Amino acid sequence: MAKYNIYIICSTEEDFLSKSDEISSKYKSKVCHIQWVPAEYLKLTQCNKKVLKDLNTRWNTDSKKVLAKLGTIAAHRKALLAIYMNKTDNNIVLESDATLSATLIQPPKVSCYMGGWIIPPHITKAGTVKMNVHPKKGLNKIEYGKFSVLMAHSLFIKTFEEAMELFQTTITDKIKNYDIHLIDMEFFKEYYYPPLFVQGKHVSEIDMSTNKNDQRTHLYGLEMPLN
Repeated sequence: MAKYNIYIICSTEEDFLSKSDEISSKYKSKVCHIQWVPAEYLKLTQCNKKVLKDLNTRWNTDSKKVLAKLGTIAAHRKALLAIYMNKTDNNIVLESDATLSATLIQPPKVSCYMGGWIIPPHITKAGTVKMNVHPKKGLNKIEYGKFSVLMAHSLFIKTFEEAMELFQTTITDKIKNYDIHLIDMEFFKEYYYPPLFVQGKHVSEIDMSTNKNDQRTHLYGLEMPLN
């Protein structure tokens, strides 16, 4: 029976152990390996200000947010490299706020989102228009041009070769936010419904605000009231 290899991005070993114990205690028979991927917190100094130009974002984006986004990309790169170095298949990459929301299924046949927010092709319209998307249980095709899946808190990467392919797409002079980068690359062709992971409600470490991502990722936000 195929088993999962899970890579969890979080800031401390204590957080990692808490998250990994939550999964392994329920699904020991479905998990082969769980590994900690330390989160990246980049610091701005007098000597490295050029790093701010690495993120392809609006010119007036606050430097703290730029560093946070670049840190997220760096952490995901570490996870992808760990997958490749370990030569593992059936990999789940989780961010620290990913919360198991459904029974862990057998590994899907292809790489896919295991959670996220279904949005229109133009991200600026996210949350303002009702999405005409009606997924069935199981794997569903992403109809790029009609809708996309945003957020990268729970990604299933079938093979270690695919992990390296994805890693290589991130090696560029300028890169967008990681979740938007995934959409631009159309790397994931499918998503699993209902979501296996949602984003837990939390306070942003950047601006100390509480976002609505717990609502947006509940059933991919398809039942969320419009803004």
